[in-house]
Amino acid sequence: MQRTLTVPPSQDEIAQAADEISGGALAGVRVEPWPRGRSHHAYVLTTPTGEQFLFKVHRRPHAGRMRRFLHLAELLAARKVPHAAVRWSDVDRQTLPVPYYIQDFITGEDAARSSGLLSFTDQHRVGEELGTGLRIMHRVEYVDTPMPWVTELDDRLRTRAAECRFLDALDQSSHATVISFYEERRAALEGVERRLTHDDLNLANLLLQRRGDGWHFVAFLDFERARGRDPLLDLVRLESWTLPACPAMMTPFRDSYAHVDDERARRRAQIYEVYLLLAGIVWYRQNELPERERFCRERLDEWLSTRRT
Repeated sequence: MQRTLTVPPSQDEIAQAADEISGGALAGVRVEPWPRGRSHHAYVLTTPTGEQFLFKVHRRPHAGRMRRFLHLAELLAARKVPHAAVRWSDVDRQTLPVPYYIQDFITGEDAARSSGLLSFTDQHRVGEELGTGLRIMHRVEYVDTPMPWVTELDDRLRTRAAECRFLDALDQSSHATVISFYEERRAALEGVERRLTHDDLNLANLLLQRRGDGWHFVAFLDFERARGRDPLLDLVRLESWTLPACPAMMTPFRDSYAHVDDERARRRAQIYEVYLLLAGIVWYRQNELPERERFCRERLDEWLSTRRT
C-alpha cells in the first residue's frame, strides 16, 4: 500500500528546495498554501518580481508514477496541449525527502466554480476553444501498454460489472443485460488506435480565465489519470456528464472538435456510456464520494430501464 504523506513540508523547506532545484531562479519566493490541490499538498510560489508557480507534493508519493507524469508533461509541452507546464522537478529527493514538481501557475477559475458566471456568448466561446484544445490532445499518440485496446476494455468492463454486482448496483439479471449489450457491440473496438486521453474531464479540470471580452478556456488540469486509450472515452464523458451543465457549449464544442460519427463510433460510444457508469460506481465507492456514486447508480438504473422496454 502506498504510504500517505501526513506531514507536508514546511514553507521554509519548500522555499529552500525551490531555490536549489531552480538554480536560483526561484530565490526569495513567498510560499502560500493553495487549498485546491486535492491529491497534492500544493503551494503558490511568488517571486520578488511577481511571477507565480505551483509547487506540488503528492499526498501519496510514488516516484515511478511521478516519472511517468513528467514524461507525459514533456509530451504535452512538445505537442502544445493546453496545460500548466512543468518547469522543475525532483524525483530523486535531492532537495526534499519527498518527490515534487513545480509548474506554471495559471490564473483563472475552474469551470466548476465559474460555470454559473458564463453568459451564452461565453459558453459558445469556451465550447469552441475546448473542442480545439481536446482535438490537439487526442492527436497525440500515446501507447502506454502493448495490450490491444479491445483486450484492455474487455477486461475492465467485465471486472467493473462483477464489482458492481458485489456492491449491489447490479443483480444477476441486470449483469447479464450489461454483458449482452457489450458483447453485441464488442467488434467495434477492434483496431482502435491509442491516443492520449485525459480520463477525468469534469468541470473542475477545465481552467477558464476571464479577460476583457469574457471567459476563455485556457488549460486542462490534473493529468494524473491520463492514459493511452480511445479518445471517444473522453468525448462520451464530456458530452454525457460534463457539458450538460453548460448546454450552450455543446454545439460549438462538437463543431470545433469535428468528431467522426460513423456506425462503429456510435457502437463504441454506447459501450462507453455504460462502462463509465460501472467504473464510476466502483471508483467513487473506493474514494468515499457517495453523492457521485449515487449519480452513477441512478444513471445506470435509468439505462437499465430502457433495456427492459
